[in-house]
Amino acid sequence: MKNRLILYVLVLVILFSLGFTLPTDMRSLSIDIFIFAIYAMAYDILYGYTGQFSYGQAVFFGVAAYGLLLPVLHTNTNLWVSLTIALVITVVFGIVLGFLAVRLGGAYFVIITIIFNLTFYLIALDWIWLTGGDDGLTFRAPKIEFGVFSLSLYDPVVTYYFMLSFLLASYLILKRLISSPIGKVLIAIRENEERAQLIGYNVFRYKLLAYVVSALFTGLSGALYSLRTRYASADYFNIALSVQPIIWTLVGGAGTLTGPIVGVILINPLIYYIGVWWKHYLSIIGALMIFVVIYSPKGIVGNLINKIEKS
Repeated sequence: MKNRLILYVLVLVILFSLGFTLPTDMRSLSIDIFIFAIYAMAYDILYGYTGQFSYGQAVFFGVAAYGLLLPVLHTNTNLWVSLTIALVITVVFGIVLGFLAVRLGGAYFVIITIIFNLTFYLIALDWIWLTGGDDGLTFRAPKIEFGVFSLSLYDPVVTYYFMLSFLLASYLILKRLISSPIGKVLIAIRENEERAQLIGYNVFRYKLLAYVVSALFTGLSGALYSLRTRYASADYFNIALSVQPIIWTLVGGAGTLTGPIVGVILINPLIYYIGVWWKHYLSIIGALMIFVVIYSPKGIVGNLINKIEKS
């Protein structure tokens, strides 16, 4: 426990010091990693802790992105109000879609999440009056206001610490959730759903809760990403964006919370640097996936945890 605390403090010190010292391109990459790390952890709650394999998380990413963008663009609402609107809308969609998907369960759960994703993507493409379609919409990012103080998100250093703060807060909240009795029930459902139901737990209710929590934090990452880019388009609903958290989670280690973050840290720099000059960069990610599946089926962090437990 003491060693873990020292490690956490060391990581925090490094992250906070890097905000001022990183080169521009690496700071930009770090900001994206912070945002997508939230997305990855959100997916891990759904898949890693309850065994629900979703192919439709981009729905919540896109809904929240537009949920933040549209109020700012059309009514000039401030940052906190817009972010709240985006998250509330995402939770509503999470409850409605989750009620349908979780009720079906199994293979039907995977199929219906794909259908959700494709439906929302086609709607976003077609409703140009609302979403801007393929071209998307741009907006001016509102200031971060704390009473009489305000900070600009056009300052990359401010953006770095703003996104880092949300990542740390998300990690602490989700860590607290999975360490609570609710988290233990979710793990029990993942391990043996029928036994959990026989014990007396309302499996549907807990799986729906996990779905909505995952939707909420996926939405948070989508809203933050639109804020970071000052832009959103129909591509934010693209099914490819639903595949990414699956890759992050499998590479890093499902059911570990930190594993998906490691997945983001490993994969996103490949996309960021190699993808610029080599269009076949996905083959490297594919090779990495094959390597992990063969030699570390529980993911990088999952494999490390197993070795530590056996030692």
